[in-house]
Amino acid sequence: MSDMKVKADGHFFYPDVLVVCDDEQGDDYYTEKPVIIIDVLSKGTRRNDKSLKMYAYKTLPSLQEYVLIEQDCVDIEVCRRVNGWVSEHYFLGDEVTFTSLVLTFAVADIYARVTNEDMSDYLQQLANEQSVIP
Repeated sequence: MSDMKVKADGHFFYPDVLVVCDDEQGDDYYTEKPVIIIDVLSKGTRRNDKSLKMYAYKTLPSLQEYVLIEQDCVDIEVCRRVNGWVSEHYFLGDEVTFTSLVLTFAVADIYARVTNEDMSDYLQQLANEQSVIP
């Protein structure tokens, strides 16, 4: 939701993706009760996403997962409350489960429409493997 802000630790942020399951007292323009927040990292946003925003988001009692997705390479970083916010990284060939949503995706599926060097190499490897199969 590009129009929905998250209020955390006195700041307002626009995450790339958020899911709210229970916000009966909510506002039409912001929430303080996301269960998962996903941000796509770029060179311009990486520092802020991994510092100020991450710190502020961790103060939200409802938040269960903060997910950072690299766009220039294949790397999905998932920080979960249940694990003390320790980062877990997922790469091509892995599956990532978003426990707050009970959803599992192959990393390759998440990056299917992304053009970067990692995906190009991966797709070339798959093509080479398929051409070898009799």
